[in-house]
Amino acid sequence: MKLRGNLFIFAVKSLTESMDVETMTILAKKIMPHYNLHTRTGFPITIPIPNREAARQIVTDIGENNLFPQFVNLLIEIHYYGLMGRKYPVAYLRELVNGIHDQGFVYDAENRMFVEDSRFRKTRNWGVLREGEEYVFTFLRLDIVGSSSLVRQYSNEVIQATYTDLRAIVQKAIDLRNARIWNWEGDSGIVAFHFLNKNLLATLSAMEILHELFIYNQISCRLQKPLLIRMAIHNGFCEYTDNTEELMKNETIKKAIEIESNYTNPNTVTISNVVYPMLDPIILGSQLQPIRVDHKTVYYNYELRWEN
Repeated sequence: MKLRGNLFIFAVKSLTESMDVETMTILAKKIMPHYNLHTRTGFPITIPIPNREAARQIVTDIGENNLFPQFVNLLIEIHYYGLMGRKYPVAYLRELVNGIHDQGFVYDAENRMFVEDSRFRKTRNWGVLREGEEYVFTFLRLDIVGSSSLVRQYSNEVIQATYTDLRAIVQKAIDLRNARIWNWEGDSGIVAFHFLNKNLLATLSAMEILHELFIYNQISCRLQKPLLIRMAIHNGFCEYTDNTEELMKNETIKKAIEIESNYTNPNTVTISNVVYPMLDPIILGSQLQPIRVDHKTVYYNYELRWEN
């Protein structure tokens, strides 16, 4: 996010009044690892940089690199939890937080970070994930069953409209849970969940998609037979990148695709052995059925079933 007007002024005053140049520089390097304040200001290494000049340069560089939400995260951390054993009462913190809210960000208390408010903007990285950094995600993999056969059987108009219908069902389910579509190829997709209760929210999203698809197949399906999909949910580390091709090489995503392809029946969702232990058994109860993969690995499956 770019800094404008009063927000820039409050940020400079906050640093100037709350800490010395050395502490400012430590914070700047936490989000800009190779940052050199003397190079950026033009001051020789032998000459101390005035406090306000240092603050102005750091805030300018943070704004130009779209790192301001991450920087305010750090200010909140040192204000409430300290830095290297010392707490720093941060001046104008309320004004900085309000300024970020005004620019479409909300504070995720569980992860102690600002993320974009999905009511106003949706980007793949939630506005804050950084290129080349590793994070933990829960991925929902979705694929249309027999898509090649459908393409041969129906006109392109019908196929594209069906794909659009399915994406709308998926989008509605995940928007409620602050997830992002990372890849969509018409007949398949990858959805990423990153924040609070990501395993549960991914599972609930998949369940909702199945429920909505059931209704769609009853009253709105453009095909002569019900549209069938497979879904899988898996959790693990992934290095974030804006490059979709590189993302799809990630081992966690590849594992989700493998589970969907090899261990999932049509119109069901399979949950990996990594995700399942993190789910609330009271909420899900006996709705998940075990699938034995080998002598030490068990996945869990959900499908719509008629009550006896």
